[in-house]
Amino acid sequence: MSISIDYEEIAEEIFREQNNVRKNPQSYIEKLNNSLQYYHDKILSKPNEIPILTAEGSKAVEDAINFLKNQSPVQELIYSKDMTLSCKDLIYDIGPKGLVSHEGTEIKNIYNRLEQHCEWDGLIAENLDFGFRIPENIVMNMIIDDGDENRYQRNNLFYPHFKYVGIAIAPHKDFSFCTAIEYAYNIRNIGTNYLNVDEFINKYRKLYNVNNNDNKEINNPFRESDADAPDNTVGLRVEKEEKEIDGKIFKITKKIFNLDDESQHIVELRESVEKEDEKEKE
Repeated sequence: MSISIDYEEIAEEIFREQNNVRKNPQSYIEKLNNSLQYYHDKILSKPNEIPILTAEGSKAVEDAINFLKNQSPVQELIYSKDMTLSCKDLIYDIGPKGLVSHEGTEIKNIYNRLEQHCEWDGLIAENLDFGFRIPENIVMNMIIDDGDENRYQRNNLFYPHFKYVGIAIAPHKDFSFCTAIEYAYNIRNIGTNYLNVDEFINKYRKLYNVNNNDNKEINNPFRESDADAPDNTVGLRVEKEEKEIDGKIFKITKKIFNLDDESQHIVELRESVEKEDEKEKE
């Protein structure tokens, strides 16, 4: 007899659990301590979950506990239906195929998936979990972030400048369940422009500690050729497309900087196609 699973309800509970731990990080210390009993060497066997082979075993849990002891509260996240649709685009793609990846086979990258549903500003990120279906365990697993020395998913969960979140969970061919969570600094309705450009630039500069010190020593080759490249850039990809915004056609150039913490920094440049057409007529 199969058990009916309400995936929408699980996603809503993950949303609440995330906000609870962001508001009160120390509330998960006891939960993490209790989870230590379910480790057998590097095998994690929690009740009502499939056994998971971890990379670090209980050592990663102890690291997470120490982290939470010093973590300050951060603002609650705002639920986004549009971002949730983007999450579903990924897990409905990779789940049936048994893939474990941030890249889908239909729409490759998070920013392309997200832009099918809304516009975004500043910064976006994505967390994935494979195997767990109980919301508390999923959030706990992201705090532990086993096997990643940079704790990328943990940092996303507690990043203070993220304001919006989308969440979806679905079946997975090999790991039973897959959860995708996307975070964004700001989102807008699709096809709309940022209303106050000066305000956004000021927020952006503060967010990334951008300054006007031209005498700053440059040690990164990417910075030498492109001022938009963050200091910890390890790779660059450029994509171009045309896009309609507020009824006007723009040429969009995206510079995707891969950073040494496995995150991405994306700069979008826009050029009006109409202006180019006017120059040709002259």
